[in-house]
Amino acid sequence: MKYIYVISDGTGETALRFVRAFLVHFPKSEVVLRRFGNVNNAKINEILKKALIEKPLIVATIANNDLRLNITNIFMQNNIEVMDLFGYFIEKFETFLQEKAIKASGLLHTISDKYFEKIKAIEYTVMHDDNKSAKDLDKADIILIGLSRTSKTPLSIYLSQEGYKVANFAIVKDEKLPDALNRVNQDKIFFLSISPQRLFEIRQERAKKLGVKSYAQMSKIYEEIEYAENLYKKHPSWKKIDVTKKSIEEAASEIIEYLSKKI
Repeated sequence: MKYIYVISDGTGETALRFVRAFLVHFPKSEVVLRRFGNVNNAKINEILKKALIEKPLIVATIANNDLRLNITNIFMQNNIEVMDLFGYFIEKFETFLQEKAIKASGLLHTISDKYFEKIKAIEYTVMHDDNKSAKDLDKADIILIGLSRTSKTPLSIYLSQEGYKVANFAIVKDEKLPDALNRVNQDKIFFLSISPQRLFEIRQERAKKLGVKSYAQMSKIYEEIEYAENLYKKHPSWKKIDVTKKSIEEAASEIIEYLSKKI
């Protein structure tokens, strides 16, 4: 039986993933992983007592320079191997970037927190895609409104991957949008407009797959666009985004830029 200690002045999650990624390549080895997070000088002796018995490999991500050197010296003096991930990689980055690192404890945890916030944004967006739900609209960062095939869903997913919680609703002629939309901050509502010709081209391709001819009729498209534009005129606080010639990235950039000015 072999032991590996993951030691960090943060959560230790990054080092733990690193170790697990390598252990996949050693399926015959029996290894016990022990994680020690939020380590400080007071905890070192307690860890050392266990390490003297189990003789582990130490994998450390210690941002605090003095603590890192102290831990490395203590274990190496007791013939316990230490892999100093933070020290090794940070020196490489400092050399390449020609800049000294901040070396503050907990920064990796902050990055991890941002990752999980992004996951929450994606989950929210999927739950609020294409009229699925008007619940918790006050928690949305962005609300997209537009006719069918105006890129609402792909734009929503793209924005969610940037960390924004997005809800989107389709405008359907003579069908009322959720009342909840009137109770949220109107500055986060974006109306997606498109030219009749471009919408016709998009829907024509879609109609071939669906086998629905009326879906791509030009007369119907003109009616829908007129209806949508009249709805937009009734809500002057909504921001119009013309997606006729824009890529998803360009439309998202315009939305994000507009929001940043409102903060």
